[in-house]
Amino acid sequence: MAQKRNRTGIDFEKQICETNGWVHKSASPKINWSGKGRSNFDKIVSVDFDSTKFLPNIEKSKFEKYDAINNNGDKIELKKYNISQLSKWVMYSEPIFKVASRSAVKKVTTLFGAGDYEKSKIVYNNFVKGVVNNVGEEILDNITKSNIGIQFKDGFVSQENIEYRWKIRSGWMGYDRLSIEFRVNL
Repeated sequence: MAQKRNRTGIDFEKQICETNGWVHKSASPKINWSGKGRSNFDKIVSVDFDSTKFLPNIEKSKFEKYDAINNNGDKIELKKYNISQLSKWVMYSEPIFKVASRSAVKKVTTLFGAGDYEKSKIVYNNFVKGVVNNVGEEILDNITKSNIGIQFKDGFVSQENIEYRWKIRSGWMGYDRLSIEFRVNL
């Protein structure tokens, strides 16, 4: 069952699209990372936890993020906020990879900490910080330039008036999450 926040967000998106005559079509980034293995955790281990070797495969990755396409074919992100709320940093995009289940904790504890939960958190969280320093700007630019701006409840703001940054948040069971935040500069 979908979360209430998710359902109301989709209802908002559909309403905005219907009002403006836009197509409601969503795309989310999917990054294909270098390294060997089925999961991102396996790939991180295969590059020996070296974030300078953990790079996005540009040809196989999808950096687009949008919720609507207007009559000119432009892609637009939709956010259920009023512009006046956005002088402070707000979440733009969920983590690009994360530890978010018991099975993931078990796998990361084994791969990153040789069975030691505390060690695995330290190794994983240090790796996340390294990703921001190594390829963060390139990924941020690719994702945020995939649309012309953001439609809010009370108006549209073009990309040149939006600022983005990476935010490392404490995540589930102590494993950090790397998210994108934004704010409006009008």
